[in-house]
Amino acid sequence: MASNPPTPQPAAPGTPPAQTPAEALSTAKQVEELADRLSACADSIHERVMRDIHRSQQQHDGEVPEAEQSVARALLDAEAELRQRANRLYADAAACIVGPLGQSQQHLVALTLEAADKIKRITRIGDGITLVARLLGLATAAATGQVFPILAAVDQLKTQLDAIAVHEAPPPPPPPPA
Repeated sequence: MASNPPTPQPAAPGTPPAQTPAEALSTAKQVEELADRLSACADSIHERVMRDIHRSQQQHDGEVPEAEQSVARALLDAEAELRQRANRLYADAAACIVGPLGQSQQHLVALTLEAADKIKRITRIGDGITLVARLLGLATAAATGQVFPILAAVDQLKTQLDAIAVHEAPPPPPPPPA
């Protein structure tokens, strides 16, 4: 006996209709939302760098070693660039609207929220630098309004977040004594 697929139920009054996966970045408002999230990631970068600088000063009698200064400068430069790209998305939101992307807006927002959170807690500097580069790539791709660069940037961001999760995972418990 053939079964019929369930009929979609209308959204409850006062709730927005569910988006289909292809609707990410399909309106100027959604592009602006991505710009908001990228700006929040830049805020996380800034907070993290400043916290690390203050911690280093406490550990080194008010001085920050040159290697740490170099990393801090690179991350602050990346923060500024991410803010500039987010600002361009705000300014060009209508031009950055993308056709069917195959990703939901909620998925893009969730990735950027996760990135902002990871930036605050990351322990491996290489992971942090790569994560910031992936966010810059997403901002650049979104500004093109072209599907394939955006999908590639989303995939690279997700891959980096997954790698960080592996690096940050607690070690497995030791085997029981024999």
